[in-house]
Amino acid sequence: MTRRFVPLLFALAPVVIGYSGQSQARNTQPLYAPVTLCEISSHHKGVSPKYISVDAEYINAVPHGLFLTDRRCPRKVLQIDFADNGLDPSVALIKDHLLQIHRADGTFRGIIKRDSANGRLFLWLQSVINFQSPDYQPEPKPIRLPEPPFPNVPPE
Repeated sequence: MTRRFVPLLFALAPVVIGYSGQSQARNTQPLYAPVTLCEISSHHKGVSPKYISVDAEYINAVPHGLFLTDRRCPRKVLQIDFADNGLDPSVALIKDHLLQIHRADGTFRGIIKRDSANGRLFLWLQSVINFQSPDYQPEPKPIRLPEPPFPNVPPE
């Protein structure tokens, strides 16, 4: 009886292994395609790739907005925006110190979207890697050593 089930188990093993691999892939972050600002075309209705990673310079031009620029294509900029809540800590840093950070370099990852009001592309910022700004330096946190245990009084 068990001899009949052995070939069946070998036949079903790739299906089960493949299914578990697919469910794990759904839970991970999306793959961000590395692009330059020069490669992003604003003329097409559909944007490909949708999830991008851009090495660029961040410029805070309040009240006009937040932009990414690249020295390799000086006439092109990409506006950025982010959600009101549930932000990645790297994006929350930018939002919390918006008036202090005027320029910065980094790798900006997010989703390319099109503004329904004016039709322009913008980057819905999801995370930032290697964010470096000459305007803002985080304050060092003090080192707190563990407290020694209290001695027994009276000594034993």
